[in-house]
Amino acid sequence: MFILGGTSTASLAGVTATLKEWPSLGGLSISSRPVPGRGGRIFGGATQEATEFTFDVIIEGSSVAEVESRRDNFVGLIDPSRGPRAMRVEMDTLWQWDDVIVSDQIEWDRLAWERGTGFMLRSDVSFETVGESRAREVTPQSQTFTTTYSYTLSRGNTSAYPTVEFPSGALATVNIGGFSVVVSATPTGLTNVLDYENFEFYQRNGSGVRVRSLVPYMSHFRRAVLTQGVAATISAVGAPAGTRRIYPNARRI
Repeated sequence: MFILGGTSTASLAGVTATLKEWPSLGGLSISSRPVPGRGGRIFGGATQEATEFTFDVIIEGSSVAEVESRRDNFVGLIDPSRGPRAMRVEMDTLWQWDDVIVSDQIEWDRLAWERGTGFMLRSDVSFETVGESRAREVTPQSQTFTTTYSYTLSRGNTSAYPTVEFPSGALATVNIGGFSVVVSATPTGLTNVLDYENFEFYQRNGSGVRVRSLVPYMSHFRRAVLTQGVAATISAVGAPAGTRRIYPNARRI
């Protein structure tokens, strides 16, 4: 089963979609170069360009017309002309891959095609991420605090880039574990947002509308990181009294 753009294959009559392979580190590319005169290679870096999914899809019906209609419903769901959409797979529906699209032609095999026996079509159906190649939580976890908060990343299976929110006003030093950034005095009555997942830094008003960039107020633009299993103390020292919030932005590759 998968959920694509909010529609589950479980809601399509006569359609059974089973994930054949559970993807991890799809589209992995290693960069290295030879060591002159010594043998071996020097590791330069690794990138993950895509995640791929292949499902075994079976479509059943009591007649040829019914199978064809159900096939058309399924193909309509995954039609690439609808553009990339978010996907959740099998029972792992708390995690979502953004911008997924069908990536290969579908060839249908007839498993059964007789009255009294039934009518069945089967095919491998492949998808690929064309945007972020890692999964995010469908409902991101968050934690509110008023002074400091100790957080240990345990969800997902890789490092994460957090988002921290705090009241605007006086100069504040934001600490995330060993990471620190100074945000100089900002207009009051707003919420300052440091989003290291999407690398967006801004102020928003009480209605959630962005009203100003925080870029001119920040001391640097190095990226804050949360590491699996390592406790990090979160604070916004100097900021006005009020609620602070952290979104860990846990991820899975």
